[in-house]
Amino acid sequence: MIRNYFYLVVGVFCLLSAVTHEMNGFATVFPALSNTNIDAESRITFNYLWHIIATENIVMGIALVLMALRKNDNAGKFLAFFVMALLVVRWASIAFSTLTSDGGNLTKILPESVIMWLLIFLLWLGARKKEQ
Repeated sequence: MIRNYFYLVVGVFCLLSAVTHEMNGFATVFPALSNTNIDAESRITFNYLWHIIATENIVMGIALVLMALRKNDNAGKFLAFFVMALLVVRWASIAFSTLTSDGGNLTKILPESVIMWLLIFLLWLGARKKEQ
């Protein structure tokens, strides 16, 4: 029985995000990287980071789906706030790197920003949800 639909929605979204992230990497990013004159170490580093992001999304997604099936206890709330903190730090990192490398053009990250802050808000609602 699903006890927290907020966690379920965010968890499924994280799992879908991991799958699409990997598919995008294999379909467009990695072939484009192999056709450039970037050195092998940088290519490997980029590959690692790409897969780390997908793995984070998988772990968060599985944890949140499992949390959706449990009662909303303190451990679940702590984990929800931890995932919220991870998403805030991830967004801040993306925003900072965009500001410093693209002269402050934050419109490029507007879709990602809306999604991330929506997920954070849904997690916050899920953590505040009272048991019936």
